[in-house]
Amino acid sequence: MSEKNSWEKDFPETPESFRIALKEMVEKEIADDEIEVKVNDGTNHVKGKINKRNTKYMQDRRSSANVSNRRWRVVKIAVAALVLAGILGGGVYAVTKSGASSLVGREVDETGAEAYLTTDASAFNQTVTPGWPQIMVDIRGEDNAAEVKGVSEPLLDITQVYYDGLSLAFYARPTGKGKRHQLNSDRLAIGDAVYMIHFNKLSDEEVKENEGSGVKKGDYKGTVQLGGRDVPDSFTASLIVDAGSLGTQTISFDAKLDENAIIKPAQTVITEDGVVATVDVLKIAESGTYIHVTWEFDESQKELYDKMSSEGGGNQVVFMALDDNNGNHFTTEDNMDTRQTIVFTVDGDDWSGAEQRKSYEADGKYYREMFGIIEGMNQDVTSLTVTPYVRTGVEDGEEHTYTNLDFTAFTVEYDE
Repeated sequence: MSEKNSWEKDFPETPESFRIALKEMVEKEIADDEIEVKVNDGTNHVKGKINKRNTKYMQDRRSSANVSNRRWRVVKIAVAALVLAGILGGGVYAVTKSGASSLVGREVDETGAEAYLTTDASAFNQTVTPGWPQIMVDIRGEDNAAEVKGVSEPLLDITQVYYDGLSLAFYARPTGKGKRHQLNSDRLAIGDAVYMIHFNKLSDEEVKENEGSGVKKGDYKGTVQLGGRDVPDSFTASLIVDAGSLGTQTISFDAKLDENAIIKPAQTVITEDGVVATVDVLKIAESGTYIHVTWEFDESQKELYDKMSSEGGGNQVVFMALDDNNGNHFTTEDNMDTRQTIVFTVDGDDWSGAEQRKSYEADGKYYREMFGIIEGMNQDVTSLTVTPYVRTGVEDGEEHTYTNLDFTAFTVEYDE
């Protein structure tokens, strides 16, 4: 089967322009990395229906620089689709938003979001450093850092920053020198971690829709979904900007808020069928809620595990329904493409930003994990009911049926 026919079969509704652009991006990343390697070598759910109201890389420090190169090459290829989605306006099927929703990349309450948006440039304390920030050097190694050509003259000025503990987003305007180059970025450092970032130049449509927000033609936008990461009320973010043959620079700016996201303590309960369920992370912010749940099955519950983990050869999807004490109903089915950003540290990687769920076996037990950022869920909760469902029919146009996996359903209670 040809590449084009295969793409059309797997992603029938995806624009051809996306396929071509993604292919070109991936090929470019591979080519660039092959050159780099050569250099470094020295050579509400009822009766099966759904209420759709709401929508170790453990780097051995003694390993060679080439190991780091190969690792980063995989990352760059995997994130190419995410970056490209940003280039196309936030996704293949992007709908232009305005105000804070446009900046964050999903619907947020504009009035509530104002408290988290800073437009006073003097508050950013922006600085520019040629080359990489130190954490990138620590992760990728001194040899790789030595190959990076630094640029000292500023290429971008940060103009607006949104930060609510869950999402970090910003607008940036190219300087005179920056306007003469195509600027790219897929990495932003905060403390001891490097986050993959959506970074793109605003389209003419985005500029027009956000004229009242202070953006101009040529401006860039960057977004990072912090998910379950423990990020402080204030920090310095370091954006790594690539200007092609001109070189690389790190643009650092401050972000802070008066009141961070609500982080609920981890809660473990036993379902009616004896399955251990843990809400590992529940972070509630103005721009949504991040949730991470783990189910643990022992050997006698293997059949239950198989029911939850089997996804019918790609024709089924497992997701969570969430019902809170505020009377709200949400699902991760409606938020499958919104997840925590991929994160890298010296000690290891967190790829939960690249997956919606995972199943695995360890120490004689079986585990199922599910993750998601829930758009519109921004109220504190004292009670949350989680009910997994299986939906059959993945392709558009197929009839959807829903099966309640009630043996894994549970309710957690939190102190007021």
